Amino acid sequence: MLLVDAGGTERLSELSPATGTTATLAAIAILLAAATKSAQVPFHVWLPGAMVAPTPVSAYLHSATMVKAGVLLVAIAAPALAATEVWTPLGLAFGITSMIWGSIGALRHVDAKLILAWGTVSQLGLMITLLVLDDPKATLAGISMLFAHAIFKAALFMVVGEIDVRTGTRDISRLGGLRTTMPVAFWVAVISGASMAGLPPMLGFATKEAAVEAVIKLSGAELWVASIGVLGGSVLTVAYTGRLLMGLFGGEPRPAASDIAAPRFGLAAPSVVLSVITVGGFVLLDAVDDLAGRAAAELDPRTVDFSLIRWPGFDSTALWFSTAIIVSGSILAVVLARRDGTVPRTLGADAVDGLLDGVLVVSRRVAATFQHGSLPIYVATMAATAAVATIPFAFSIDLDAITRWDDPLQAALVVAVVASSLAMLTVRTRLGAAIGLGAVGIAIAGIFVVHGAPDLALTQLLVETVVVVGFVIGLGQLARNFPTTGEMWRGVRIGVAAATALAVAAALASSASDPVAEPPIDELTERAVDDGGGNNVVNVILTDIRALDTFGEIMVLVVVSIGIIALARANRQEVTS
Repeated sequence: MLLVDAGGTERLSELSPATGTTATLAAIAILLAAATKSAQVPFHVWLPGAMVAPTPVSAYLHSATMVKAGVLLVAIAAPALAATEVWTPLGLAFGITSMIWGSIGALRHVDAKLILAWGTVSQLGLMITLLVLDDPKATLAGISMLFAHAIFKAALFMVVGEIDVRTGTRDISRLGGLRTTMPVAFWVAVISGASMAGLPPMLGFATKEAAVEAVIKLSGAELWVASIGVLGGSVLTVAYTGRLLMGLFGGEPRPAASDIAAPRFGLAAPSVVLSVITVGGFVLLDAVDDLAGRAAAELDPRTVDFSLIRWPGFDSTALWFSTAIIVSGSILAVVLARRDGTVPRTLGADAVDGLLDGVLVVSRRVAATFQHGSLPIYVATMAATAAVATIPFAFSIDLDAITRWDDPLQAALVVAVVASSLAMLTVRTRLGAAIGLGAVGIAIAGIFVVHGAPDLALTQLLVETVVVVGFVIGLGQLARNFPTTGEMWRGVRIGVAAATALAVAAALASSASDPVAEPPIDELTERAVDDGGGNNVVNVILTDIRALDTFGEIMVLVVVSIGIIALARANRQEVTS
């Protein structure tokens, strides 16, 4: 809603760059939504926890579809909100923090599926980082990474699923040497892992090169922040990829990997297809570039000046940065692979669980305090809230637009209304209060008559009659007198009643001070005869112009009448019995 208000349209294709407070609030809300949907720190803990799902589900939802929805939201909203002051800083905060912390999480775990899950948190952070930079090269790289990641991460998930089924475990500290016993899974993992790490000749190499080239060509604070985040996160990506591959396939077979089940075509075939696409995407990079380029051009027309490059050449600065990333990450992977990993504590998930438990405890206490079942307190609370809501109206009252009365008889009737209301404060019986309420309604009906609205007066009299009769019948089931109340509760009720009276007066005076338009009296008079077929304008309005409204009022009266009859019959039956 904020974005539509700031952009002037609800059509994504017509949104134009927006600035100002509304656009800023929209940018914050959309980035928060994207961060929760795409598992960005600190909203990331649900993604590793979702790895209890079957591996094909993880491969589909957590690499290709569901988690990408937040990234897609950022990509779509970027053209409209990139000009706001918070879009790039807040987006970089989410993206870079998630890149680093997701990579660290992948380096800490020994469950192969959790390693991939934490890697997904990191790579989603990379995509969001690229898409919030408002740079055409970065936008193309982000969209291309969206495509490449779905392919290599789904393949790796399927490989881990096959290993889990055939060995009974995903723990890399218990596996090893699977390159000889599971050669197909080994080569699929090597190809897909190389694409994830950004090695040639894989599709991930071209997309990672585009990302590196985009960030090192920035300027100012964005250059330092984005470069440190992207390059540092890329080093860690190579590290956890190498650690995963060495843990599963390197060294000698460990006990869990020495006795494995027979291969299954259904387990291996999907991952083989995906690995072929990874290599084929690099070979047919022009087709991938056309696909990603057209999508990026929909977001930023400036991207047509850029394209994915199969090989940038040795004179490319980005290539030397990529080489340094691969070397540094490989060294780190070798060092970490030699350590026996331990299952880390789930600090983030435990903190979220504790927060949710605390919310439930507090909510029960709040519900017990406020949802106590006392109807008078509920009514007083609602009336007080409505009274407070009218405070802004008090500042727009024009005293010159208010007249005391059109007829002195109106003043006399107002005195009768006030007197009846004050009398109700002194009576102690419920029946007396009901009669006093009816007196107030009849006096108001008199005001309608004096004001020249006999139809309203008749309706008011009918409603007051039905209400008073209903009260009398309903009060027959209650005690005759009101229960005694303390001075404090009596003061609260008087205060709420006075505030409600002032609020209604302020609202009416404010509406009279600032009419939105001239009443169409002349037009109604002219059309009453021609269109409505009647000489009485009021009747034409009720039965023709406001026919549905009048029908609704009639239905209300019918329902109330049926209720009164039901109460009367129930009361008669009880008396008879």
